[in-house]
Amino acid sequence: MSRRTIGRPASVEGVGLHMGEPCRLTFLPAPAGTGITFRRTDSNVAWEIPAHASLAVLAERRTQLGTGNEALHTVEHVLAAVVAAGMDDLIIEMNGPEPPIADGSAAPFLHALQEAGSAEQEGSVSALRLSEPVRVTDGESTYEAYPAESLELDVTIRFPHPLIGEQHWQGAISSESFSRELAAARTFGFVHEVEALKSRGLIRGATTANAVVLNDAGLVDCRLRWPDEFVRHKAMDCVGDLALAGARVKARVVADRPSHRGTVLLVREMLAHGRLEEA
Repeated sequence: MSRRTIGRPASVEGVGLHMGEPCRLTFLPAPAGTGITFRRTDSNVAWEIPAHASLAVLAERRTQLGTGNEALHTVEHVLAAVVAAGMDDLIIEMNGPEPPIADGSAAPFLHALQEAGSAEQEGSVSALRLSEPVRVTDGESTYEAYPAESLELDVTIRFPHPLIGEQHWQGAISSESFSRELAAARTFGFVHEVEALKSRGLIRGATTANAVVLNDAGLVDCRLRWPDEFVRHKAMDCVGDLALAGARVKARVVADRPSHRGTVLLVREMLAHGRLEEA
């Protein structure tokens, strides 16, 4: 299996979900062995950080890499698209602290990657495999990961809302299945949480155009793309956070009430007890 990078540069622009700042994100080809690396360009010195669980911060409501003014926030949708596109080496330039939220899904990033095409290059592809099950609990989030020959997800969520309740999604993750089943599933939130989240400096860029918003009665100014769009979005987030393994994950992951911090902890446990080898 050859390593893959993007065929030509591709960009997505917009404002970030939590920071609310404008950002132009550009996918760039990278030499074999680079891995997936973010590059901040909004300072005098370009700053790079690999997409890896060892550099992730257990942040609230998002996946964060690094700390302080150079931190990268809410990178999960971008990484999910990178996984689905089968990229091994990629530079992701950003001139802001957070990728554009776009429509709240991974679809705009996947579309940009697909339109740019791919290029094969020398070097072996790295895979993370398990020889025995791994279990992680973090608050309400519980995970079990089992040895498998490809990435498979089994995700359950529970929310006390009439449009959600308990939802379940499972499937093998491939470029085709991700594009068809998960890519367009949007982030969601509740009206009753808005003020508390804003007081903590979050969702500054959120609108009903880039998130599914729910009040006590139902939806606010939007329609669902699937009746179970909520669990599909959580599954998509899991794909993005699992990219922090820094390798193609070969495991069946069963996640109950997954969270970003919980999935980061799972990846760390899988790296500690699994093995990296040629795919």
